[in-house]
Amino acid sequence: PNSTVASHIKASAAECCDACKAHAEDPKNSERQCNSWVFCHTLPYCWALDTGHVHAFGECWLKHQTDPTNPLYGQRGKFTDEFRKTHANAHKTGLMPDGTPRNLSVPTHVPWTGGIMGAVVDLSIKWETGLDGMRSSAGESEVLWRAWETREQNLA
Repeated sequence: PNSTVASHIKASAAECCDACKAHAEDPKNSERQCNSWVFCHTLPYCWALDTGHVHAFGECWLKHQTDPTNPLYGQRGKFTDEFRKTHANAHKTGLMPDGTPRNLSVPTHVPWTGGIMGAVVDLSIKWETGLDGMRSSAGESEVLWRAWETREQNLA
């Protein structure tokens, strides 16, 4: 697993959510409390756009959204065929932690589960991630979040 999250391996999404809550309640984190989290729920590894890392089952990323009422997302729901074709070779080079050749195919759906603390989610709304962003079955759309850019750049 990525060394920055090696100490944040959890057995379930619920445990990851609980870790975010505990982080937020700790006074030493009062300036930048956890208010969102992401959990890798796919065995043995989660596919991701950051090709420099291998993400293992159980990775729990504790995050801080600047505006949790309007959160930024990396990907959501099902990947479009066009997205899967474009990124088909993203994880076909290098080695896995066990030394075997790296050969992770783009899955049909985002292999991560996440949450925003205190948010209410309508589970009837389905999302799809394509090359131009994310679209919901309710007609909403969002751009793909890019970690290396500011919120303003991401929303431009």
